[in-house]
Amino acid sequence: MDGHPSAEIPVLAIAGERPGPVFVAAAGVHGDEYEGPRALWEVCEALPPSSLSGVLVALPRCNPWAFAAGSRTTPVDIDGVNLARTFPGNAAGSPTERLAASLFAFVVRARPALFLDLHSGGVRYRFSPAVAYRRGLGDPERSRAAVRAFGVRNLWLGRDHPGTFNAETARRGITTVGNEMTGAGGCLEEDVAADREGVFNLLRWLGMLGDRPAPEIPGPFWETTEVPAPSGGYADIARPVGTAVSSGSALATVRSPFGDVTGEARAPHDGAVWVTRHLRVIEAGDMIASVARPAEG
Repeated sequence: MDGHPSAEIPVLAIAGERPGPVFVAAAGVHGDEYEGPRALWEVCEALPPSSLSGVLVALPRCNPWAFAAGSRTTPVDIDGVNLARTFPGNAAGSPTERLAASLFAFVVRARPALFLDLHSGGVRYRFSPAVAYRRGLGDPERSRAAVRAFGVRNLWLGRDHPGTFNAETARRGITTVGNEMTGAGGCLEEDVAADREGVFNLLRWLGMLGDRPAPEIPGPFWETTEVPAPSGGYADIARPVGTAVSSGSALATVRSPFGDVTGEARAPHDGAVWVTRHLRVIEAGDMIASVARPAEG
């Protein structure tokens, strides 16, 4: 790629012994999110073709440049672009744009019955684990059913976010599920297990795996509101993930190098804290927290 390192994308495919749908699961779009890749490796190690109807295709490391650097974006010496904001890509663009175009074309050609995009908070954020679909894209009834089948308690109704893998596949009519696990620079065993079991549950939901029925998680879908940092500096978090908050509650402050409070972030409405900044250094306008509340309707 014009003198840049080649992008070698591992593709793991398990073809079942019986006919059935195609299910594509992706991870590693951000190079500092480790739960999804490990979960996909473990699924493929544990899934014998004799148990499967159809084909599971796993893309555990979608951005190899970012993965090698342990960074959210492709390294600056290549192009510094965030793959997760670049879909459907540009076959004549920068290296990351071309990578996005290749990945997107691969998924569309596969014509999957379901696409799963695994994410986590990376090194910058701590999430309350949640599974989501995008409002207004694709078949909402089928999307909600897939989200409930994944097996995670927090059900998330996300906004359309052009450029993300899961929004652009949904825009093409592919039933799509996305998620966020804790992140915070780690790879918690419980998050890997939830991702792994979520893949198995979606195989059950699709009828590709018949060992037992998929779950159907009850409860409302939630919407989130991102809260920006009021200034740049040191992010001091007041309300941890999972905390119930009321409108106007203090969520975090930002401090100068001398420790002076230079800004305060407050809850925009009643709800629960779903995301907090984990990396303490922050710039003005970066998300410092996110507050969730049940979606209307």
